[in-house]
Amino acid sequence: MYIGDLHIHSRYSRATSRDLTPESLDFWARRKGIHLVGTGDFTHPAWREELKEKLKPAEEGLYVLDPDLRRGEDVPGSSVPRFVISGEISSLLPGLEEAEALSKKLETIGNIHSDGRPILGLDCRDLLEITLEICSRAIYIPAHIWTPHFSLFGAFSGFD
Repeated sequence: MYIGDLHIHSRYSRATSRDLTPESLDFWARRKGIHLVGTGDFTHPAWREELKEKLKPAEEGLYVLDPDLRRGEDVPGSSVPRFVISGEISSLLPGLEEAEALSKKLETIGNIHSDGRPILGLDCRDLLEITLEICSRAIYIPAHIWTPHFSLFGAFSGFD
C-alpha cells in the first residue's frame, strides 16, 4: 500500500505556511509515512525554480529531494518520498519541463505570479484542452470539489 498527498500548496500561496519548502515536505512525509507528495503550485515561477534546484529525477515522472538537503534523521521503516509535479489547477504532470511549458501558456491567459494558485478565469473544459495540447500525458483531477464558491459543486462554478 502506498500513501500519497497530491494536493499541497507552496509558501507562495496565500494563507499557507512560510515553511512549505521541499525540505519540509520531504521531512514530514518521511515522519508520517507518506510515499508520494504533490509539489503543488507548479505554475508559480519562483516555486518552479526552487523545485528545479532542489528536486532530482528518480523514476520516470517522479522526483526526490536532493539528499544533501534532507533534514532530520530517517525514520525507521520509512522510505524516501517521491514528488510528482502538481498544481492547483488540478493537474499532475510528468516533469518540470512540461510544467514550464504549460505555465508559459497559462501566463498568456491570466495571472500566475501573484499567488501560488493561478488566476485564470478559464472554463475547466478549456483548461483541460490546453493542458492536453501541451502534454498529452497530463492527468487532470478536480481539486476542492466541495469548496462553496468556485469548485465543481460551488455556487459560481458555471455548472448547473
